[in-house]
Amino acid sequence: MDTEIKILGPMAVRRAGADYHLQSAQARVALARLVLAGPEGVTREELADVIWPGDLPPTWASALRTLVSRLRAFIGPLQDESSNPLVRRSGRYVLTLDEGVLVDVEEATRSVAEAREALGSGDVTTAARLATQAADRLRSPFLSEHEGDWVAGWRERLTEHLVAALEIAGRAAMEAGDHGRAALLAEEATDRAPDRESAYRCLMAVRAAMGNRGEALRAYQRLRWYLAEELGADPSPETEAAYLALLGPSSSPSAAPSAGGVAGHRPVPFVGRGREVATLTEAWHRAVRGRRQFVLVTGESGIGKTRLLREAGATMAAGGGLLLVGRCDVDATVPYQPLVEALDSYVAASPDHPLDAVPPSARGPLRLLLPSLGGPCPPGELPEQPVLFAALMQLLLVAASERPCAILIDDAHWATPQTVSLLRHLLRTTADARLCVVAAARNDLPESVQRRRCSGLDEAMLPFEHVGDATEVALGGLDLASTRALVHELWADGGADATDSDPVRRAYSRSGGNPFLLLEMLRHRTGLSVVPPAVARLVAAKQAAIGEDAVRLLRVAAVTGPSVAFDVVAGAAGLDVLAALDALESLLRIGILAEVTAAGSRDPDRSAVYRFRHDVVRQAVEEQVSQARRRHVDSRQRALAGHRQGTGHQLSRAGIEHP
Repeated sequence: MDTEIKILGPMAVRRAGADYHLQSAQARVALARLVLAGPEGVTREELADVIWPGDLPPTWASALRTLVSRLRAFIGPLQDESSNPLVRRSGRYVLTLDEGVLVDVEEATRSVAEAREALGSGDVTTAARLATQAADRLRSPFLSEHEGDWVAGWRERLTEHLVAALEIAGRAAMEAGDHGRAALLAEEATDRAPDRESAYRCLMAVRAAMGNRGEALRAYQRLRWYLAEELGADPSPETEAAYLALLGPSSSPSAAPSAGGVAGHRPVPFVGRGREVATLTEAWHRAVRGRRQFVLVTGESGIGKTRLLREAGATMAAGGGLLLVGRCDVDATVPYQPLVEALDSYVAASPDHPLDAVPPSARGPLRLLLPSLGGPCPPGELPEQPVLFAALMQLLLVAASERPCAILIDDAHWATPQTVSLLRHLLRTTADARLCVVAAARNDLPESVQRRRCSGLDEAMLPFEHVGDATEVALGGLDLASTRALVHELWADGGADATDSDPVRRAYSRSGGNPFLLLEMLRHRTGLSVVPPAVARLVAAKQAAIGEDAVRLLRVAAVTGPSVAFDVVAGAAGLDVLAALDALESLLRIGILAEVTAAGSRDPDRSAVYRFRHDVVRQAVEEQVSQARRRHVDSRQRALAGHRQGTGHQLSRAGIEHP
């Protein structure tokens, strides 16, 4: 008949559905000590120290013998075997329990271990069930009426198991898309263990998955403040990496994270950026030596700008740098968003009241602007720009005086003109500060957006670039060797589509080395001939941002082939020369097409050939073209080809001139 010893909560022994209780608190703690000692047992001195945690009473030896006799009388009838379960062996008390006896503490800790293993193998349902069961047990108090070193040690150990169970249950809930439950569990974990960094990382991940980046940042700030105030320590590199992972666009609150993910949750390796990393490292070293630096990282969507910022930030933090992160949103509601976010995180996480270090004239404006100090107030109530700029610079100089400071700004292409003005002021007034500003911006925006949003960033660099204080890092696609290294780390079999003799080369060719396109083609195992849904959405968004003429030209080019001549697609699209040129330049600017020299042509007057930079993008556009439009394009191209034959030359789809 099953027997369970319940140590957590009101202590009892349950047998055949009935609970049996020890009336004496001393007997309860003695039984717990004997049960948890296992087959090793305890000496009488060890048992006495638990029962009487202070000074032992003069008659403790006889009192202990009496207490052990009571325990024998209590436990004996609850055992299936008739032998005495509590014996003295080699000077130690040993409690021998029947094989079927369960102990709630042991069951709970075993469930935590099994839940962790289940989560690691991707079985989120089992992980959630086991972790929830363990947490429900472990929330109950352990010997609440007793104190002493042994009891305190076990309480601490059980709290560790409880927090681990909460983390596992929270991550399992997040994987299952139940973000509300995941957030509650992660919050409970941080409340119970305010110094446990893994619990905060879990909370940060949950808040980010919910699309609430602000709450994720605040979780990090709480942790950094606690570590600095209570322990005089900084967050670990792993936590700094989780903080850096908040760079980039927020997750959709409605989109549940994939239970499978890339290669079973293996992180995507960082490959093929040695030259760019060296440039950023050199800029950081100059900043550490006391010369402010500005690095602008540019590239198309998905090329790896955010990842480069994260890796650079991790290196800077590991070298003792103060890392501050901000981002520009397309519809920002916070004035001067990226720098306000960056400095607000410094204020919120600092235990030393940094406003005390700035001049009194700066404190009022900072309180109106920084959320952690009560701001931001409505823009109309903010002080004039020069006053705000001076206050923010004073705070930034305080931060950089403590230790070298790195400000990472993602999505800088969405920076407002006011933010760009603040950035230019920062660069002008911090020449001798230990400061490195790294901003990442897209260079594939439509002309109207590029002119409105990004021209200021280029202008901000000009006064500093020629003296070596500003650098642009232009990211291109990975080369084939780096692509192979990336795929090898993630997929031992080389990825998708076993019919390909060299799937990596084909994926590289179709993606142009763009990491986002490459991984999307490989990660879902749909075959390299299929356009992944995420790529289709990206291409649709790009088309929505360009003019109607550009879309017409693009669709004709996609139907025509990977490489096309200007006059062929312009004529088939029915555009006059000037309209077609404007459309072509728009497609070149957003990085869908690239200009190449006409293959085999020796005539300098021949028009260049234009090719799709990414064949998978061409396919995504082509799949949106109706059959009626395809027939129309084919008809127009045949007519144009006949006309060129009459004039003695033409360009083929591959761009090769035929006499």
